[in-house]
Amino acid sequence: MYMKIKSLAVIGLYLFFTGCISAQTTAKVLQEGLAVLGDWEKVTTFEYSTNRTNIDQWQGYDFGHLLPEKDLVHLFYDIKGKRFLHHTLNHYPGGYIFDTYRLGRDSTYYVYDGIGSRTGKDLLNLGSASFDKRWNALLGNFPYFILQQLLRHIKDEPAASDGKNWIVVNKTSGGTEEYRFDKTTFLLNSITRKEAGNTLVQRFGNFVPADGLMIAGKSSLERNGSLVYADSLTLFKSNKDLAVSVFDFPPGYKPVTGNTAELSVKTVAKDVYLIENVDGDRNIMFVNMGDYIVLTEAPVSVAVTRSVLEIIHHTLPDIPVRYVHLSHFHNDHIAGIAELVKEGASVICAESIKKPVMDMLSETDNALYRSGKIVFSAFTHKKSLANGGKKLEFLEIPNSHAKGMSFLYLPQEKMIYQGDLLSLPADSYLSPAIAVTRELDNFILQKKLKVTTIIGHHGLAVISKKTFDEVIHMKSKKPLFSNTFEH
Repeated sequence: MYMKIKSLAVIGLYLFFTGCISAQTTAKVLQEGLAVLGDWEKVTTFEYSTNRTNIDQWQGYDFGHLLPEKDLVHLFYDIKGKRFLHHTLNHYPGGYIFDTYRLGRDSTYYVYDGIGSRTGKDLLNLGSASFDKRWNALLGNFPYFILQQLLRHIKDEPAASDGKNWIVVNKTSGGTEEYRFDKTTFLLNSITRKEAGNTLVQRFGNFVPADGLMIAGKSSLERNGSLVYADSLTLFKSNKDLAVSVFDFPPGYKPVTGNTAELSVKTVAKDVYLIENVDGDRNIMFVNMGDYIVLTEAPVSVAVTRSVLEIIHHTLPDIPVRYVHLSHFHNDHIAGIAELVKEGASVICAESIKKPVMDMLSETDNALYRSGKIVFSAFTHKKSLANGGKKLEFLEIPNSHAKGMSFLYLPQEKMIYQGDLLSLPADSYLSPAIAVTRELDNFILQKKLKVTTIIGHHGLAVISKKTFDEVIHMKSKKPLFSNTFEH
């Protein structure tokens, strides 16, 4: 009997100690997760680059058939000197290349375009508040800095387990975060963030040793079950001397502030009005048809579109906005559609744009979407509106940027308003025409349209036919970009 009791006591002690060994607290899991990543505290500088597969339903060519875009990301970080340079090379349908540099130095955040095709030779100063936000956002792509920040404020309590992973749950002001760590290695596998009805999953995998640190060879982001992007590591170096020129201002660029000017209206023809610099670099046109208004685009967000409507109503009081023309389905052109629907406006667009408009409405105002009050005036190839002496034509154009693209043509004014077929920098810096711009030129010639002025949605608002022809006939003497990152 004594031996039986003694045996049971020994077994109990064994189970107690093994249970203590296997049990973990949130703080312990995070500390182990930090330790296995290496001695990042000694890192003063690092250089990091990836090949990125970008999948964005709202910026592709065909809303219903996703095609991945191949992008490049390159990051220089000077932790000790509090400086960074984030260089991205993004490709979008129709020949658009966004060669963007995001520079942080002297506690100030700057943005500039490496090839000048989007924002010309402007060195945009976005201030100190944007510097801190970008600094933290960039470090938020690296597990060490994520866990370091979390450890500072999380409550220490027993960690959960699903058998393969330790699970650390953190409650935020807007939702919850769930961190999963491999039980064997303590490497961070994923972070699931739930907030405002959306679920974002950030994944890390294929960790590899580099300069004594562990770096994720693969990482990705998913939104509500759909892949947003996936990164594959191509370079990581730490504590190497960075070239002095990395954080220099680009030669030949002009410093400008990023303050958005107060919106105002400019008359570009009789009963034709333009609101420039909407949300920084957008131009919205509206036409007084006598007893109703036709508006172009529902830009950026419901708040931005509401600000546009307020200016319209101030300019032309008591005249309703009866129609809004959406040039294509990209979200920066249709995200404010709920505000127009509330106003009672019908949507003029190509047939293929109807579904993305409805999906956008369901995301931004689900109650309005369920009400079914949206009215389409959809067309194929061409639609005309006339009232009194004013005539408008909406023309669908074959193009490589977005399926269902169309533009507004005012035959009497010999004017075109278009979104993304032609985008020139506001500082008038010119570069050779990309594919979609050449498609616009071919379409104008084919349809024998008489055009003296083209209004651009992005950047330079009023573009003369002479300037347009100059862009079309420009010859590129060298590639627009190289396959390697240089500064």
